[in-house]
Amino acid sequence: MENHGKGEKKPVYKKWWFWLIIIIIIIMISMGGKGNNTENQTTDTSTTATDEKQDTKITLEKFEKIETGMSYEQVVEIIGEEGSTISETNITNDEKYHTIMYSWKAKNGIANANVTFQGNKVISKAQVGLK
Repeated sequence: MENHGKGEKKPVYKKWWFWLIIIIIIIMISMGGKGNNTENQTTDTSTTATDEKQDTKITLEKFEKIETGMSYEQVVEIIGEEGSTISETNITNDEKYHTIMYSWKAKNGIANANVTFQGNKVISKAQVGLK
């Protein structure tokens, strides 16, 4: 039987335009830190407390430990700090479709990682410039 506009609608995460918007957001965030930055970069020679804080920043090694299906709490435990919310949607008011994208910056302030959660589980991740 054909469904002519009546009955159940597809969840928003199954619509092509939703993923297009997510990809555009990721690209915009990734490119946001790039530009003609000609300032001198300095090495960190500050105290141990500062070094400990910098150890909580995202690195490629930490990023690679993040796996699909992990909870936000597990990801925070790997990275060592909370992420910044960059996008959130919950159109159906159903927790299993509640989608949040978090971002973490590297200690250079430019490289970053974005992780998208749906129903508090990792569904995708992306990074730019992590070493």
